[in-house]
Amino acid sequence: MRWSIVFVIFRREVRDQVRDRRTLFMIFVLPILLYPMLGIGVVQFSAAFEQKPRTALVIGSEFLPTVVPLLNAEKNGFDVSLFDSPDEASKLRVRAEPAKPPWLDASVREQAIRNRVAEAVVVIPPDFMKRLEEAASSESVETPILYDSTDEPSQITNLRVKEVLSRWKKKIVSARLERDQKPASYTEPIAVKSVDIASESEVGGSVWSRLFPFLLVMMSLTGAFYPAIDLCAGEKERGTMETLLISPASRAEIVMGKFFTVVLASMMTALLNLVSMGLTGIQLANQVSGIAGGGHRRLSSVIAPPTFTAAFWMLLLLIPLSVFFSAICLSLAVLAKSMKEGQYYMTPLYLVCLPLIFLTLAPGIELNLFYSLVPVTGVSLLLRALILGDYANAWRYFLPVLVPTIVYGAIALRWAIDQFQREDVLFREAERFELKSWLRHLLRDKEPTPNGGEALLCFVLMLTSAWFLIQYLTARGLGSSTTIMAAGQVAFILTPPLAMAFVLTSSPRRTLRLFWPKTRYLLLAIGLAFSLNPLVNELRPRVEQLFPVSPLIKAALDQMMTNVPSLGVALLLFAVIPAICEEFAFRGYILTGLESRYSARSAILLQALLFGFLHVLLSLFQQLFNATLLGLVLGLLAVRSGSIVPGIVFHMLNNGMAVLLGSWISDPSTQRVANWFYRDPKQGLFHYGIVVAGGIASVYLIALLSRASGEGKLKPPSSESGSLEALHSLN
Repeated sequence: MRWSIVFVIFRREVRDQVRDRRTLFMIFVLPILLYPMLGIGVVQFSAAFEQKPRTALVIGSEFLPTVVPLLNAEKNGFDVSLFDSPDEASKLRVRAEPAKPPWLDASVREQAIRNRVAEAVVVIPPDFMKRLEEAASSESVETPILYDSTDEPSQITNLRVKEVLSRWKKKIVSARLERDQKPASYTEPIAVKSVDIASESEVGGSVWSRLFPFLLVMMSLTGAFYPAIDLCAGEKERGTMETLLISPASRAEIVMGKFFTVVLASMMTALLNLVSMGLTGIQLANQVSGIAGGGHRRLSSVIAPPTFTAAFWMLLLLIPLSVFFSAICLSLAVLAKSMKEGQYYMTPLYLVCLPLIFLTLAPGIELNLFYSLVPVTGVSLLLRALILGDYANAWRYFLPVLVPTIVYGAIALRWAIDQFQREDVLFREAERFELKSWLRHLLRDKEPTPNGGEALLCFVLMLTSAWFLIQYLTARGLGSSTTIMAAGQVAFILTPPLAMAFVLTSSPRRTLRLFWPKTRYLLLAIGLAFSLNPLVNELRPRVEQLFPVSPLIKAALDQMMTNVPSLGVALLLFAVIPAICEEFAFRGYILTGLESRYSARSAILLQALLFGFLHVLLSLFQQLFNATLLGLVLGLLAVRSGSIVPGIVFHMLNNGMAVLLGSWISDPSTQRVANWFYRDPKQGLFHYGIVVAGGIASVYLIALLSRASGEGKLKPPSSESGSLEALHSLN
């Protein structure tokens, strides 16, 4: 990588972007105009809403006592002493009506609210004073308040009237206590008082800690997407891509120069939006603090923007977030043929990112190790913790958030560089779809093996069908559905790759790697299954400690195991069937398809990640790590041996040992034998000596497997009959 050339390309792209008026408007002008206008609009609309007084209709005002007044006849309102200030009293008007027709009709009173004659109606019963003065009465005087819950002004008026009546009630109680010479504690022996320990700055930080991460994510994404589309799809449309490609710069250097340009645009867009919104918040806080009344001080603290410390953390986290989104957007932009097609990619990208950011706004969602690994969500939660001043929790998860975000961005950037290496991506023509031509091509022009797109389609089909299976099993109860789950494995995991291999390829045997391997690969598979098992069992409780399993899920899984009638059935359901189905799908169809597009190393890694993700859906998130690691070993076995048979053997042994462990624990006669191998049989933890020996043996066996070469090459189509025959030797 020649960084001087990268810098030249970076300067070229920045200069082109600065010359674009739309880019300048989106980055510099729009934030300056947008947030002040929004702030002014919010203030004006709020002021207009607050300035309009609301009306409460009081029916039967003649029945009210005069000793403790409720109404102020001179000002057509409630008594001013029942409010915090005269300004508050002026916001609630009263229209008093006697208890005479037509107001005695309940339907007339309801119609008055619907016709906006009043926002609430208070009904005073005729015997109000009599029941109020009866000291021996054990019943309270019922005073109904009619309002419309679907009308917001009516709801607010109802709450205000209830507050006024509550204060009026306290005045009546005080007058009666004074008359009867009773202390105030007579009616309230226990005084409950809520004390809010949050300072005004902390209250403001709580509000902005939810708003600023959302804005930071959205502005970073928006600021990265449009420049990326212009730098890639736009250059294709303008015809300048060819000129750039024939320059002395390599493809990787071109991508890096464009990448830094997109990062700069993303950071500038997010930064200027945040600065503009912060200045608008300061102005609004100053305006609100100038309003008379102490109740506005806390409101001004809520509107005021975060502190400079919080601003520093926002700027710091803006860098990895912009890098992540810039890499993602650049990868998608390379695929686009035109600006129009590139903009189509914006919708699915938003659909993926919005749930991740909205998740942080849900109550009870806090920063932990699981969310720190989730893209976008981890950065947003970390930023919220830093704005709130929760530095102890933030520092604990700072690296778990930062490192995965950078890794995800590096993967996306690597993908963009790979796309730039392909001429069919850079100069592809517009793709038109015609069902008849597609079916003819499907049946006539079959390739021996699937391509990468068909492999991913197979995974999507399995994922979707497995999702519906899980929903069905959840509705029926997981514990009583072992047979259905086994049938689902065959129908939804095994059937899609088999069907696609026969329909989409001319050589299903090569696609599914249906060849008998050399003996040494079978021995390596058996040895790795036994040597890795102690390490896998040692990793499982560590993962569960970091990501605890829900007690409900654990109970359902335990019930599923107890409902299996015999050990043989358990081995069939949990070892044999999953091994065959998953190996045909992942180490057969999917791995072969990925190999046609990527290198063997990348194909093994991708299929292992897909394998782990499927296990998250089928069982637990905790299975992601173990399944991915085992998927790497299984993929290496399939590639080196050229057969799925070693993977099936390894898979069966690995799952079978887990089933046997459960049988040993439940059978008292075998517990002594289990203690020879396990220091904790219930957790499946081997003695430390066995764990160390297994680790050393695993490293040695994987080294032997990695050095093997030649056998994993797929046989040419001429050596096959084109149909699935019995497995035979490669020799």
